[in-house]
Amino acid sequence: MHQVREIQSDELRQKIILEQQAYTAYAAESDEEIDKALKKEKEALKEIEGLHAYGVFEGSQLIGSMSLLDFQMNIFGSYLPVGGLSDVAVDLLHKKRRVAKSLVDYYLEHYDRQGYALTALYAFRPDFYYQMGFGYAAKKDVYTVSPSAFPNFGEKSDLTYVSKDEEQMLLDCYHRYADKHHGVMKKVPFQYKRTFEKFGIKIVGVKKNGQLTGYAIFSFKKREINNSLSNNMTIHEFVYNDKDALQQLSTFFHSQKDQINRITFPTQDPWMHHFFSDPRDGTDEMLPFVYHQTNQSGVGFMYRIINVKRLFTQLSKHNFNNMTHTVTFKVNDTMYPANAGDVTVAFKNGKPTVVNGAKADTEITIDIADLTSLVLGVVGFNKLHLYGKTTVSNEDHVDTIDKLFFAKEQPITLTNF
Repeated sequence: MHQVREIQSDELRQKIILEQQAYTAYAAESDEEIDKALKKEKEALKEIEGLHAYGVFEGSQLIGSMSLLDFQMNIFGSYLPVGGLSDVAVDLLHKKRRVAKSLVDYYLEHYDRQGYALTALYAFRPDFYYQMGFGYAAKKDVYTVSPSAFPNFGEKSDLTYVSKDEEQMLLDCYHRYADKHHGVMKKVPFQYKRTFEKFGIKIVGVKKNGQLTGYAIFSFKKREINNSLSNNMTIHEFVYNDKDALQQLSTFFHSQKDQINRITFPTQDPWMHHFFSDPRDGTDEMLPFVYHQTNQSGVGFMYRIINVKRLFTQLSKHNFNNMTHTVTFKVNDTMYPANAGDVTVAFKNGKPTVVNGAKADTEITIDIADLTSLVLGVVGFNKLHLYGKTTVSNEDHVDTIDKLFFAKEQPITLTNF
């Protein structure tokens, strides 16, 4: 019988070995490497408040493990608690024995008991977690453009390197950005520790009046050609709090065109191709009829509502577009039945209130994964309905529900875990 509990300090080495076997692309090749990974694990558990290691045990044997993370995420302008899941690993001899399900079951119940309404993870297989009730977040686009594609605004006098002793300044800049953007999670200094430790990673920021208004974290990568003077660049994090910071950072990347061949730039801004002077990726690939290939795109981050009533209560101050309409959500949640059933929400001038027994203007039958993406503004209701993901009691109300949940900004994610 599976027992799920927090992993003790003297059991962490088992967790490290289990993860190394589960994620073979990063597998250690010696005891020394295991020791280094163990040291980093203990350091992270000590330094990151809200990080916890849990395992599935059969007797004293660890057969599965995971890390849980307590986050605060900006949801429509207010920070709400979100439970993160990462490092899910199962012993090779215990695969297909529902070990992973035991871990995820515990994860959902744990955060529900803690009063959370929302959870999140990076999916190793989006289809697998979609079936477990996790809804897709916004896609990430990765551009690979020429440095000259970054506009040259002719000004970068406030640019400076950001050093380790300016870590708090960097974090403050990030949190000013998080305060303004739906979906962004708060960070702690430890999350930048590895960045400052690696010499190959650089941080350039725009500093004005003693504070950073924007920054970019990037590194270089050698090209696979016989030319040591030509490299590529990868941007890992790009944050700007005003137009000036964006323009100065853009000018900086434009100025690298003498030695940089291509810059890889990840973004969740769906309009970024309007920013670049040339968004093409350099492959010269063409899509029918005449569409030039610009970027790679993917899904990976996923959210899940674990308590529908609680989430709408937590969002009581959010204005859902000044709409007045009462909706009964008939929620399907086979993975976590405690969250299934009817939830009636009265929206009055945009403000939601969970009500019991009220007559709804519209009844909507929907799976929890799709409801999660809808409420967070990832996808419009008219699209979900068109794709056969919902049924409604009155087809004439589809546009009304679409307007109710319209969000001008999809949630964006800058936190890796």
